[in-house]
Amino acid sequence: MATCIRHAQGRRPLGRVAAGAGSGYVERVSIIERPVMTHRPPIRAVLWDIDGTLLDSEPHHHRATLAICRSHGYELSAEDGASFLGCGFPEFYASLDARSPMPVPFRAWVDAITDRYLEGIAGVTPREGAYALVAAFAGLGLRQACVSNSGRRVVEANLRAIALPHLEFAVSRDDVSNGKPDPEGYRLAAHRLGVPPEACAAIEDSPTGARAAKAAGMLTIAWPQHPHLVFDTVDHRVDHLHEVDWPGLCGTRA
Repeated sequence: MATCIRHAQGRRPLGRVAAGAGSGYVERVSIIERPVMTHRPPIRAVLWDIDGTLLDSEPHHHRATLAICRSHGYELSAEDGASFLGCGFPEFYASLDARSPMPVPFRAWVDAITDRYLEGIAGVTPREGAYALVAAFAGLGLRQACVSNSGRRVVEANLRAIALPHLEFAVSRDDVSNGKPDPEGYRLAAHRLGVPPEACAAIEDSPTGARAAKAAGMLTIAWPQHPHLVFDTVDHRVDHLHEVDWPGLCGTRA
């Protein structure tokens, strides 16, 4: 297992995003090299979650969901919405409907929430450091793609906002029978890349997504926005992605 070293004692971070989502501009960064011990094959691909990982979009989804539920007379507290972090729409709707019958059909509910989210997508910004690391991974020759629990409309809009050419494709919740925490999406992405799952690293902000990546056999890195989240199965939990020894994991150290 790789050694996770925290950013401290004057070490410099990888870099910062210099512009908002969709600008396509990121600063050039250098990856810090640190010793690592691992029994895995070298990492050849990185699979990114999107909402809450590449993009700071979870608050926007949260507000859209609360607004649509309340517009149909379904009371949903902010705490209720937050408890479904990383959950796909089918699973979220089923849980709400089991608690109290939903007053709106599933498809209409999803479309309304998606419409509300897309109306405000111009205000969605990247997570600090994420775009810089995408560029740094490309410099290491790593393949990159996305695995999301959001529907295809949201995923496509998010990719347009991100506008980074290094992300080859995205698997959405609509592309699989079972969403996260099932590993189907991650396995599909690895298959499409032609890279064995054990040679892939996955970066996630939620326990739901992390379980999916780990179940797929991938090196799993939790990068949460909320410190209270409990991750039961990850290889690393980090506050900053530069804490991971990427050159060591990828076998690229000179």
